[in-house]
Amino acid sequence: MCGGSGFSLRKNSHVVTSVKDRPARATRRTPAPSWALRAYVLALVGGVALLLPAGIAMAARAPIEALLWVVFLAAANLLAIPILPKVDVDAGLGAPVIVASATLLSPPFAALVNVVGFTNEREFKRGTSPWAIAFNRTQNGLAAAAASWAALRQPYGLIAGTIVAAVVYNVLNTLAVGFFVYLRGRAGLGRAARAVSNPFPRFFVDYGLVALLAIAIVLLYEQVGQWGVLLLAVPMYLGYSALRSARVAEDRAEELAGQVAELETLNRLGTGLLGVRGVDQVADTGAAALRTLLESDAVEVSPSGTVSDSLDVVKIPGSEPAAIGVPPGLSERPVVEAAARLLGMALQRLDLEAELAEGQRARVALSGRILEEGTRERSRIALEIHDDVLPFLAAAEIQADNVRSALAGGDAPRADRIASLTREAVHGGMGRLREVLDALRRQIIVPGGLRQGLVEALDELRLTTGVDSVLDVADPLPEVPLAVEIVVLELVRGCLTNVSRHARAKRVEVAVRVEGGVVSVTVTDDGCGFDPEAVPPGHHGLALMAQRIELARGRFHVESARGEGTRVEVEVPL
Repeated sequence: MCGGSGFSLRKNSHVVTSVKDRPARATRRTPAPSWALRAYVLALVGGVALLLPAGIAMAARAPIEALLWVVFLAAANLLAIPILPKVDVDAGLGAPVIVASATLLSPPFAALVNVVGFTNEREFKRGTSPWAIAFNRTQNGLAAAAASWAALRQPYGLIAGTIVAAVVYNVLNTLAVGFFVYLRGRAGLGRAARAVSNPFPRFFVDYGLVALLAIAIVLLYEQVGQWGVLLLAVPMYLGYSALRSARVAEDRAEELAGQVAELETLNRLGTGLLGVRGVDQVADTGAAALRTLLESDAVEVSPSGTVSDSLDVVKIPGSEPAAIGVPPGLSERPVVEAAARLLGMALQRLDLEAELAEGQRARVALSGRILEEGTRERSRIALEIHDDVLPFLAAAEIQADNVRSALAGGDAPRADRIASLTREAVHGGMGRLREVLDALRRQIIVPGGLRQGLVEALDELRLTTGVDSVLDVADPLPEVPLAVEIVVLELVRGCLTNVSRHARAKRVEVAVRVEGGVVSVTVTDDGCGFDPEAVPPGHHGLALMAQRIELARGRFHVESARGEGTRVEVEVPL
């Protein structure tokens, strides 16, 4: 929207005369006017149409006067600058000239010269809406006609008539422009009214300036005649130059102040996001900050990316499909995009924290599983010692007593036989105990012992089954956490157990790589293979391996087919 003001060097000159329509841009489409706005403009056009025939007849009787007023009005209204870009309000020098024309001319004549002479530079730019042009001209023509009618009906002379005309014109113009802003959807009714009339009391000071300048024009016109309007060209241009220079300086100061405010808002938003602990809190914090910054409740922050159809969508980078919904045609879009990046970092932080917490829980579960299996293995070894080793020792103890009895009875041959049996019992117990200790040693892995454990596992496979083996692993192997070493060694042992029991393989290859924070293990055999989708009941080895790798937050994959061997691939993060 655009408006004009009485002559004022203050940026808050909100006495308005017209609205502007921004040209369409590649990044934003100007919305089509609503039916209510069209009906409003058409009503204004109809009111002007009733006055124009009489005005044209009067202009025909005084063509030079009509032409001078049209030129004067056009020049005054072209000398305008924006004062409220957010709601498209302009300030200019047209209002005093309009009031003067309303005071000096009859209502139909005033309506005609204002409809014809009221213009601004945006009418000649591509993309300007004809509805905005029609509104600017007709509402000013009708307001000037009403001001003229009021001025002619007071009995106190030209000065009083000018004051009355100024009040009537400015009130009607302000109401008309505010209602247009509202119907166009750029602001609510209350905000539209404040935009064209605030702040107080500056609004009324502008009214006074409009009236004073209009009185000067009226008095000069009365003294010099219709050519007196030309004498106002020079001071009017000087006034415009001063107004524009002041506005440029204030624009720069306002721009810097706006940037500071935006940075402060972003700083507060970033600080607030540091303490959030949930996705909903991120959305609420971001929405509250942006609503305050944009002075609009029409702001949505959606982690799911679903926003109202009436809003423009700003994607939150790094956290797709999360998005922000903002009012269309927003001039503060860069700061909204900066806020979106802050929200994206907050959401990514929450994702990382959740992932770390999940990883910690998985490591705790894996450690518990390892402890559980260690306890179970120790119980098994204790049971083997009890069941397999202790009977030999008990037998040796009994036979030792028998030897003593035989020697006491002087039966040397019997004592010798019993001694031989005792020696055999001790030897058998020692052999079984050695087997148990070897099994126990194989279950124990010390930090840095992964490579040696793999070598021993493959040697045992070769000795017990005759299967050739190849180990592809760096020597020395890069440092790996003990828990990961245990997981990898148990996995390889499990795969080798399957090879010895089921694969009927002649060769097995084991490769271990430590790269990029991941331990990669591949176990390949040339055996009979199997269908991974049809594992027979009671065979849980692969399922238990996969479960253990999942607890370590790793990846477990098996490739196999009947007659084509088996390949097990595993990745475990460090």
